[in-house]
Amino acid sequence: MNANHQAAASMIRHGARALAAYAARDLLETQPGAGTQFGADAFPVWQDWLAARLGELSSAVAARQPRRFTENAREAKAVFESRGVSSDHLRLGLECLRNVLTRELPDEMQDEPADYLRQALEESAESSADFAASLLPDTPHGRLAAAYLLAVLEGDRQRAVQLILDAAQHVESVRDLYLRVLVPAQAEMGRMWIANEINVAEEHLATATTKIVLSRLRPYATSQAPLGKTFVVASVAGNQHDLGPQIVADFFEMDGWQVIPLGADMPVADLVQAVEFFHADLLGLSVSVSSQLAVLQATIAAVRNSPSGGYVKILVGGPALAHSGDLPRELGADGYAATAAEAVAVGRQLVGLPAACG
Repeated sequence: MNANHQAAASMIRHGARALAAYAARDLLETQPGAGTQFGADAFPVWQDWLAARLGELSSAVAARQPRRFTENAREAKAVFESRGVSSDHLRLGLECLRNVLTRELPDEMQDEPADYLRQALEESAESSADFAASLLPDTPHGRLAAAYLLAVLEGDRQRAVQLILDAAQHVESVRDLYLRVLVPAQAEMGRMWIANEINVAEEHLATATTKIVLSRLRPYATSQAPLGKTFVVASVAGNQHDLGPQIVADFFEMDGWQVIPLGADMPVADLVQAVEFFHADLLGLSVSVSSQLAVLQATIAAVRNSPSGGYVKILVGGPALAHSGDLPRELGADGYAATAAEAVAVGRQLVGLPAACG
């Protein structure tokens, strides 16, 4: 990779807050209407939004994936539009970012970021991301997921939990309830938040309820005989989401692994110590948004440089790596998995275990 690309990505990442502040100031000075909706909070709101775009831009430039940034911009545009923000102001915000980068970056580092912003502006002008409902209750699992979501949104956590536990007594595989009910229900809840159909409190309630369900559901699942392998799993530093890793942890436990779940926002140094202490055979790392990819790469490098780095295998996943091609391996990982079931299959392969039966 051209060193200028990496240098530009680093400068953008480390200077994101300041660069976003310049762009937010320019936007509000030239387009006062951009601040009307947010009142006294206009500047910090726009600074946060623009800083998030710079984090995504930095990751895309570092990985040389302009399409990733374009998709990030389309999704961010859809989120703001669902909250009543003018698409013209969003476009002008990105243009202000481009102008600021032209002023602040050295000449030799400007081409790549400017080109990514140009592509994002052109494509986002045509359409926003599609956040149509994805949970269609036309199957038994779909109907159960819809009933579960309804109970959660009505604030009846006891009924929501009982719906899943009752179903667990009549299914051949508890894994199906994870993959075909709880995961789709949680994905739909995320979509509803993005589309401004529910608020943050409701989304947090759903996540908290699903965590309760997982803890109550686990005893209904059968586990394989111990494999003699240890799996440590965590969300990287800065990633506050750990529901996905919790589901992955349960699947590995059901497969006979000793599982060490470390939760969300795991500091790098502490993670390395845990890998050492528990003699991990496999490490799972999760990233939610593309701005966390630099942290993921640094975390992998720290593990590789530790005494365990010569033998522990590293498996990565999370929304930020969906459809990312060879990026996981470029970041230093041994493998990538999109689902919990796939994670177990790839994990077995990485540590030299035969494929699971059935």
